[in-house]
Amino acid sequence: MGKDLNGIIDLNRYPILSLNEVNGRGTLQDCHSQLEKNSLCLLPQFVTKRFISEVLTEIREHNNKAFYREHWRSAFGASRSLSGLKSAKTRASMHSIAFDIFPETSKLRSLYESEPFTKFLRKVLKKDKFFKCADQMVGCIVTICRENDELGWHYDPNDGVVTLMLQKSEVGGKFEFAPNSHPNEEIVNEHEQAIVSGSRYNTHLVDQDAGTLSIFNGSKALHRVTPVGKGEERIMAIFSYSDTPGYVFRDDVRQNFFGRKKAII
Repeated sequence: MGKDLNGIIDLNRYPILSLNEVNGRGTLQDCHSQLEKNSLCLLPQFVTKRFISEVLTEIREHNNKAFYREHWRSAFGASRSLSGLKSAKTRASMHSIAFDIFPETSKLRSLYESEPFTKFLRKVLKKDKFFKCADQMVGCIVTICRENDELGWHYDPNDGVVTLMLQKSEVGGKFEFAPNSHPNEEIVNEHEQAIVSGSRYNTHLVDQDAGTLSIFNGSKALHRVTPVGKGEERIMAIFSYSDTPGYVFRDDVRQNFFGRKKAII
């Protein structure tokens, strides 16, 4: 299994195959500290430059199969009350390529399907139950944000969102978040509303380089991706996991991301 990751993950920088040894324990401790501090763990240069180049080549071969969707959604989720505050709908706009588009020989598949990689993430997130999704379409998504695409302010429905930056946008396309902004209350507070309305206090703007692995507890922190600049492309892989083995997403999720419900056989 270790050989499968040679040339994919920088194992000298991130010794995920030896997590019980001194260097491996140090890597885990750093990840835990980052998550505890602000709900976000960033691991720059996690994958090799060669891996990035090969995966981008794979993506460009399938550019015409990317599905575009633009929609507006509540920044705070449907279940929370605004209690007199103004409604907040934010725009989400991006292109998505389903996992089943990539062949069995895909380097991206090699990373997502690697058991040591899953084990590493499980230990970072301190989860006893943490499994790769069995969904042939949504297990690993490639998202492409092109000129003026964005992901407006929102919370994730779950924690432990794992992404890999494959190509950054030099202008726009930056990740911005407000650490620990979710008070676990049914009513949206003025601080949350102010962030969505344009006040940027207590937010962090993150400029991730290609090769950065991100692990984010997105249900605890409002976050967004700023609009991508003219002529730019922001390309990212999103890895999906579940506490249930063999998990498959609903048909409406597949339809929303890819404009189809069935995987290519």
